[in-house]
Amino acid sequence: MPRTALSCVGLILLACFCWTGAAAQPPALRSVDVIGTAFRITFADGRALAGSELRGAVLTLTLSGEARPGRFRLDRIERDPGNKDVLLYRITVLATQAGETDHDLCEPDAQGERWAFPLKGQWDTDGRRLSERGLTLACAAGGAIGKCVRWGYPPWGRTPSGKALAPYHAACVNMVRANYCGDRGTTRDGMTIDYWDNAAIMRPDKERARELGLRFEAAWSPRGAVCVAHTRVPENMTLEGLARSCPRLRRLGPATCDPEEAAKGRYGKALLFNSSY
Repeated sequence: MPRTALSCVGLILLACFCWTGAAAQPPALRSVDVIGTAFRITFADGRALAGSELRGAVLTLTLSGEARPGRFRLDRIERDPGNKDVLLYRITVLATQAGETDHDLCEPDAQGERWAFPLKGQWDTDGRRLSERGLTLACAAGGAIGKCVRWGYPPWGRTPSGKALAPYHAACVNMVRANYCGDRGTTRDGMTIDYWDNAAIMRPDKERARELGLRFEAAWSPRGAVCVAHTRVPENMTLEGLARSCPRLRRLGPATCDPEEAAKGRYGKALLFNSSY
């Protein structure tokens, strides 16, 4: 199986850096860091390259769960057209052994693009943040970690009122995955949702929700759902199943999970809210 299966989470350990975009080789490397979604390479002589300056660079990195390092080429680097604070990378995983072939790190999105970006810190495959150390490669199309950054909840950011966005990112990851109890995701690919928050970053699109027939689904915290009006994919999880598997969720069903009451904090501290079919 190609390493794209591990593309969403990667603890990056620096092994090597080389430059394919110029004839001259750069000096010895001091460090690799991530600022927002931008790689920053600092050399021993104090010079640094960051963002789009690294187009054509090849990094040798060890992803968590991998026994040996891989080589990753930064082929394209562009600003996210929907979020100018996010830098997107088209990354090719280069063959390192006989029988292997070069391949894209990420699967294509709806537009056929295969974007990824680095994040400071480590997340597991369920979207839980494990550490602020290390780096993670997030695929922009399929992974909840990357989606929530692009949707306006970067874990390093601040709300308009100055509050840390890290809890909002965690709540968003739960929302994207329909991870009601905080223990497992229950969504499936291609589900349509509308989402909003209590920080005035995103507001509900009530007209679109009416046109699409979306109903209030749940209110979300970093632990999972605060209340659930209906489950997104009944084949994967029902309200009855939640009642059995997640005793802390006492407010289940539209009669006890109202969006206005949830926004007032009547059910607990909810940060994000969403509607779905």
